[in-house]
Amino acid sequence: MSAVSGTTVLLLGDVLPASAASNPALASQKPYLAGLDALRAVAALSVCLYHCTGGMLPKLLVPTVKQAFSYGYLGVDIFFVISGFIIPYSLIGKNYQVTGLFGYLKKRIVRITLPAYVSLLLIITQWYVIDLFINHNMRYTGALSLAQVVHNLLFTVPFTHYGWISTLFWTLAIEFQFYLFIGLFFNYLFNRSPLWLVGIYGLVAVAGQFPALQAMGFLRYSTLFALGSLALLWQQQRLLPLTYACALTVFFGLAYWQLGLYAALLGVGTALAINAINFRIPVLSALGKMSYSLYLVHGIVATTAEFILIKVLPPTTDTQKLLLLIACLLLAIAGAYLFYIGVEKPFLRLANQSRRQAT
Repeated sequence: MSAVSGTTVLLLGDVLPASAASNPALASQKPYLAGLDALRAVAALSVCLYHCTGGMLPKLLVPTVKQAFSYGYLGVDIFFVISGFIIPYSLIGKNYQVTGLFGYLKKRIVRITLPAYVSLLLIITQWYVIDLFINHNMRYTGALSLAQVVHNLLFTVPFTHYGWISTLFWTLAIEFQFYLFIGLFFNYLFNRSPLWLVGIYGLVAVAGQFPALQAMGFLRYSTLFALGSLALLWQQQRLLPLTYACALTVFFGLAYWQLGLYAALLGVGTALAINAINFRIPVLSALGKMSYSLYLVHGIVATTAEFILIKVLPPTTDTQKLLLLIACLLLAIAGAYLFYIGVEKPFLRLANQSRRQAT
């Protein structure tokens, strides 16, 4: 931070009184991070486009469009970098100790898990409706068991022989492994020398190469979370420019080793963009606020929309398929907005209430 006329100027352009640096109550009133909503929107739209154009809507498949969005899965990597920044950012200035682990995890469970459970219920309901009323060559619920549902709810599928009911839940399992990691090691990562963060994350990345630990998906993607955490140290003025550049280079190399060139480039780019984008982009900001809802329900809404639309307007050309595909995408966004208003926001308020009660 740099002092200007008795004020403390934050990296993102927000101005707080100079006393905020020594006043925890003021310090905890963190500035709005304009770049996060835009990046969340890009990440969610990328995943949505990847799924909708890549075969999730088989009747609307257009090969050239599929090729155009074939790297949309990398939107998940953007989410991981953002989490590496925002989860510890939410704890800074609150005197967090590991003894508060339960309260911290409780908020994450209410905020993230409960909306995901609602989306899982919608998926299972969709499967039962298909099995009961639509003629097809397979039963979606035929192999579904209570044990599989329980392991999906607990995000423990990687440690079992069961499969994911929602293909998105593998990312939520990784997120919760990361939440636990931060809850246990926050003070070592962010209240000591930055070398501790580099060293711990480096060890975690290496641990991810051991076959016995590969069910812990967080280990494989840990370098992306590390890049977000480095962006946080930079935002907090904890790193000199040369140190930041060297640390980014180290974790770029580790990400390349773990995940490949595209993921490494996108990870570094996202880390830089978090602090570089200091202006609001209205459309992306709106989508960013409901990005989690879009991530959770785009498949449910889009597949249902495809089933109905092709009955009403059977497509015979790629142009017609593309128009119906756009309609499905728009309906997915509309459905995500309704889910955000009716499901995600109430759980968000509940999570915030539990946080206030804990403090």
